[in-house]
Order: sequence, then structure tokens, then C-alpha cells
Amino acid sequence: MGEAATLLIVDDNEALRIALGAYMRRVAGWPTVLTAEDADGGLELAVACSPDAIVLDNLMPGRTGIDVLPDLRKACPHARIVVHTTDDNEMVRERAQSLGADATVLKGSPLEELADLISA
Repeated sequence: MGEAATLLIVDDNEALRIALGAYMRRVAGWPTVLTAEDADGGLELAVACSPDAIVLDNLMPGRTGIDVLPDLRKACPHARIVVHTTDDNEMVRERAQSLGADATVLKGSPLEELADLISA
């Protein structure tokens, strides 16, 4: 990851956004971490900032992560996109990957696993 590497975290849970952002900056070494509280805000930031990686919550009010995934992939074709979800369902993983996600990880998994998937 380069000096200007940017990570975008899209999640409606403010505490989780703060905790993930802090971990990714301090431990995983992401120099710039942006956050959005919903899918549309995440898409706006992605278009404006062209992040290197995106952590995308699936279940959010309004558009879900799965709903916005094709738009994110189109806006950021080279970004690594990891869907971060509570839904441990094979169909969700398959759908996410068919729409452009590089990986899917369950919330509650070790943060090292998430960091590794983002940086892969």
C-alpha cells in the first residue's frame, strides 16, 4: 500500500465505523480512512476520492451494500471491495461476488482477517 492509499468504510453503525477506522489507520497502516454512514454517501465519496479499497456493510437502511455494489465497482474499477456483513449466507456471498465484491467477511471476525482481505 502506497503513501496515499485510501480506504473507504461504509457502514450505518457509527461506533463500528470509528473502531474500524482507528484499527485500519493504527494497526493495518492505512494513511487515509474515509467513512460514510449509508450506501449513497459511500458512493458519493467513492466517486469523489477513488479509494484503493472499500469495506462495505451489506445491511443498511435504504440501499443495501449489495444494491450499491455494482455502482461502486463501476466508479472504482481497481478498488478492492470487501463486503462486511452479519449475514452468514452462501447466497449473499455468491451475490456479492457476482456483483463485483472481491471478498466477503462476517462481522465479528478478527480484524486481522478483514485487514488481510482488504490488502490482498
